[in-house]
Amino acid sequence: MSDTKSNTENNEPATGFVPTAETSGITRLSKTDSETEGDHLRRVADELSGSGEERLGKLRAMLSSRDPNEQVAAARELGKIGSLKAIQMLRELLVSSHDVSWKLAIHGLRVGGSREGWLCLEGVAQEDALQLASDNRRLSDLSFKRLMSMGRTKMMDRLFRAADGHSRSIPGDVARKFSVDAVATLPAMHKGVMEHRLGLLNGASATPSDTAAALSIELSKARALELESWQTIHSPAEFG
Repeated sequence: MSDTKSNTENNEPATGFVPTAETSGITRLSKTDSETEGDHLRRVADELSGSGEERLGKLRAMLSSRDPNEQVAAARELGKIGSLKAIQMLRELLVSSHDVSWKLAIHGLRVGGSREGWLCLEGVAQEDALQLASDNRRLSDLSFKRLMSMGRTKMMDRLFRAADGHSRSIPGDVARKFSVDAVATLPAMHKGVMEHRLGLLNGASATPSDTAAALSIELSKARALELESWQTIHSPAEFG
């Protein structure tokens, strides 16, 4: 079975979604792994002095452009800059209810690759996970679509792991519905494999061999379909 599935979340508190260090906010001035000492010092100086405001203003204007190419270029550069203000601009788009806006933000944050950008994605993913249980169908549907469009996050992994009801921090019915809906986006054969592997049919996850036998396919085919399924689910949506 894919290592995405696990039953070990027993050390988490008994109620509610639990914030983690990775999703609790943006670490504004800490040095990232990709930065040299000089780059880090320059970024800290920019943050504290307020320099770069003119460039950020131009990028904000580009985000409002009617030209999709300008929007994408601005989102990419903001993600690459990775400063608190740059990431906050993308976060404002990310939490929007307008799908073009949050898809643009996801693109910029992922392509930029800054630590602050990843923390922003994880933070919003956690907020969306909370909204999956909302009685407001429009809100829960939006949260599901955004979580899937983000691609693999730690929150997504936690939801899949909690689908068997063993998590003490994520309601099993919420996690199970997320897993069912996520698998439903796959082609028929992939969906069948994942339903068996994740135990979405009867609550008991099947081995690759049992899955292959149930679907009357070769074991190698079952493994290949599972791998392709995870690659699809974990891939962020393309912008445009």
